[in-house]
Amino acid sequence: MHTSPPEDLRDTNGADLTDWKPVGEHHYRVESTDIFHVRFAGNVEGPIIEHLYGLQRDLAMASGRPVFLLVDISRFGEFSTEARKFSTALDPTGIIAATGIYGGSFRQRMVMNMLTRAGTLLRPSLPPLQFFAHEAEARAFLDDCRARA
Repeated sequence: MHTSPPEDLRDTNGADLTDWKPVGEHHYRVESTDIFHVRFAGNVEGPIIEHLYGLQRDLAMASGRPVFLLVDISRFGEFSTEARKFSTALDPTGIIAATGIYGGSFRQRMVMNMLTRAGTLLRPSLPPLQFFAHEAEARAFLDDCRARA
């Protein structure tokens, strides 16, 4: 599904890099050239994960360094089986430096935590990932990771 070249992510004509861009029902934006912010809205299918991962990969390649992923799950629905399989098969090495996930209900955070914990057990060298109730906490975590990078 992903076909966008890297220049689509970082507009060179001086446009505001904080504009939200749609991917189906979901949205993303690039902040500070190395934060990839995603807002999930509803159910997530495999092609959406594939597309967003491709955008993150393109941004990392264009900037020459891994990106910091900020994810809002406050309006997240369910992960399809295909999306779960694709997510666990991804190799974020060199693409994602750290992930801060925020929002959502306790149940949503628990489901996402179980999915990511399974991935961490299979690949212990995955980049740092933490869940937070609020966006400010997730941003502070990413700021700390950025300072150590």
